[in-house]
Amino acid sequence: MERKELLSLLQKCGHHLHHQKGKKLGQYRILLILKDHPNLPQSDLLGCLHIQAGSLSEILLKMESSNLIIRTKDSLDKRRVLLSLSEAGLLKVNTLIKEYEAENEMLLSTLTDEECMVLYSLLSRLYKNWKGEDYA
Repeated sequence: MERKELLSLLQKCGHHLHHQKGKKLGQYRILLILKDHPNLPQSDLLGCLHIQAGSLSEILLKMESSNLIIRTKDSLDKRRVLLSLSEAGLLKVNTLIKEYEAENEMLLSTLTDEECMVLYSLLSRLYKNWKGEDYA
């Protein structure tokens, strides 16, 4: 096996993971955060997600129109918008959590626990090296 074949396979795996799981991640991450942090100020959510304010506003508008979230003005500071899950949003996030757990299990089901640990160790080492972090 040549190293270029290994890199090609890594790219294929990354591409598959991105298209398998990446499409749902935006709203899913927001739902997860709001599940753990009800009445979260929109500005705090923006800080958690590291995306542009306009992009977040667009996502939240879609989620609100789908009745997944509720936006309210902060009673103490009318400039702040507080976000929380609606009942439909809570049902959706709980369903997504179960689906993601099943998908995650399926994605690695061909590997033993030991193989998963070896793969994790190797990928961690590669990633840290690519990011320029020291790896001891």
